[in-house]
Amino acid sequence: MRYLRSDPTRAGERRLTRRDLLGRVAVGGAAATFLAACGAGKEESRATTPGAGAAGRAAATAAPPTVAATLPEWEEALAAARREGKVVVNTFTGEAYRRILRHFSQAYPDIKLEHTNLEPVDFVPRITQERNANLYTWDVVLFPTSTAFQVLKPAGVWNPVRPAIILPELKDDKVWRDGFEAGFLDKDRELCYGYTLVRGGGVYINTDQVKDEEVKSFTDLLNPKWKGKIAVSDPRTIGSTFWPLTVARLKHGDGIMKPFLIDQEPVLSRDRNQLTEFVIRGRYPIGVGLNDQAVKDFQRQGVGKNIRRIFLDDLQYQASGAIWLVNKAPHPNAAKVFINWFLSKDAQTIAAKELETNSRRLDVEPGDANLLVPMGVKLLQIDAEEILPEVVKTQDISKQLIR
Repeated sequence: MRYLRSDPTRAGERRLTRRDLLGRVAVGGAAATFLAACGAGKEESRATTPGAGAAGRAAATAAPPTVAATLPEWEEALAAARREGKVVVNTFTGEAYRRILRHFSQAYPDIKLEHTNLEPVDFVPRITQERNANLYTWDVVLFPTSTAFQVLKPAGVWNPVRPAIILPELKDDKVWRDGFEAGFLDKDRELCYGYTLVRGGGVYINTDQVKDEEVKSFTDLLNPKWKGKIAVSDPRTIGSTFWPLTVARLKHGDGIMKPFLIDQEPVLSRDRNQLTEFVIRGRYPIGVGLNDQAVKDFQRQGVGKNIRRIFLDDLQYQASGAIWLVNKAPHPNAAKVFINWFLSKDAQTIAAKELETNSRRLDVEPGDANLLVPMGVKLLQIDAEEILPEVVKTQDISKQLIR
């Protein structure tokens, strides 16, 4: 096992805490080059009004349903949001998010949208430090649940998102797969809302170096042929690896972890973008826990067309992108407007297309048929709060193994 950072987790450390994450800021020259090219890091998307030559784009702008105009609670929130004049949203990295959020700026030109794209490993120390200094920057966050439950929920960072979902259309069971309530991923069914439903458990392979039949299951990754040839994001901190490893551990037992993380000598890093570029450039033929959006951004530029995601039989699960409302949000009404807009049919249609993902909304076309969870099939919802103890156990085992 080779680690690309010089600050491994301390021996004997048992839980991922806020203190753990304060020092975990991913670095890497190669990734920095990529991030600069893709506009990653903090970025600001100012509200713009479509010009005369943008009639087609304006027609496609996502806006809340017209029923909002007859709903006093919505009208009050919208008027207050315009007085606030601003909303600050954090997402994962990737150009797709910037393209999605432009539509909000077109729909609500009176509400300036500021956009940061910090992944959890970077966002958590930032928001923690700011709140300790009584600084409050963000209103809404779009990212998965594990670190959000494990670190930020105990720190009191979140407000329940349920009361912020105002529009009746968004609460209609017929709109959502398995009904509206199924979208809440926390135990109390109020804190965060899962707006996508996708199949997980995929790994990336370089088809020039790896044949399809060579990797069908997680155990195939233990073949000595792949020793030293697998790039893995740090399973102590990054969900795109500790989620599939949790599924593998539940299926094969805890003993499956050492052969993969130690005996196979994978390269490990907390910088998913750096690892993604390594795989894209052909340095490693197999990648686990890469940044999916970064892969797509590279391929849109014509790089890495030989990189393909495959799903392994014994790693599959289902997961959701989640929307969170920040406690003490500086622009609470603008946050409500954004949340209702983002969960609307129009916005979810744009998001599904741009992110190449699948909305939980039944009236939105899938953005990636390969990620569909077939109707009637229920895979392990790996990001539900009820599963968190198993995820933490995977992290703990990883900490014991990775020194």
